[in-house]
Amino acid sequence: MKSAIKFILIILASLTILVHSVYSEKTKAMTYKERETEKQIDAQRKSGFSDVEIDTLHESISTNLQEIKKLRDMGVEKQSAIYLTDIPATDTDIFKTDKDGKTYIQFALPQGQSYVDWPKIYLYDGVGFIYPSEDYSQLDKIVLMFRRVNAEGQQYTKEMRRLINPTPKNSVTNEDGTVSTDSNSDIQLEYYQSMTSNTVWPDKPILDNEPDVKMELNNADNLLPYEKQKLIMHQYKKILRKVDKIVALRLRGLQLDQRRMVTKMLEYK
Repeated sequence: MKSAIKFILIILASLTILVHSVYSEKTKAMTYKERETEKQIDAQRKSGFSDVEIDTLHESISTNLQEIKKLRDMGVEKQSAIYLTDIPATDTDIFKTDKDGKTYIQFALPQGQSYVDWPKIYLYDGVGFIYPSEDYSQLDKIVLMFRRVNAEGQQYTKEMRRLINPTPKNSVTNEDGTVSTDSNSDIQLEYYQSMTSNTVWPDKPILDNEPDVKMELNNADNLLPYEKQKLIMHQYKKILRKVDKIVALRLRGLQLDQRRMVTKMLEYK
């Protein structure tokens, strides 16, 4: 009887050791995976959140702005505003100047109703500002503004979010054939909130009031969660595609106006 009990205890002890060994190996495997994930995250944060498509979009936008400026300098914008309508229109200028004297182009972003925080319903609109460099060879700054207010209820909350890329760069091909991309680490997020009905955030790239909350995409002293960093880059690229299409459409409009003016000049009867 004692031998049987002893035998059972030995088996139980062996099973315990086996289970502990399997569990330990599993724990070690999970820990190793987590360590490797952290290494990859740290490596990306150190190198920045570069993206070839984003740099390509920056270059496409700046190239189209160069063409827009050429047509504007030729007088196409002014001529189309005055001579291509049934009633002479006032001269308009695609490019504007901010209070610091820097040139930018303004465009509208989508507007409508938002159900993100259902059952709350928000009305939202957006506006963007693109600053070309002095020679229009690349972009100097991009400012994207998104405003919203709840559409119903007794308490109205006005919100505004701004995404600012202070140094949007194009990809650069080095002498050795390698390609250098922008890290995008200095992209900034700003959040404004107001509970008063008379608050108006104007369509201006430079605001007088400071944001309530300000963050930076990849600030080593105040790191955002990695998942949120990836989300910021995803959203920025998504919006940048729309901006590229809007700027390209403006260029196509001026090119069409130029052709219409030539046709008008050939109307001899």
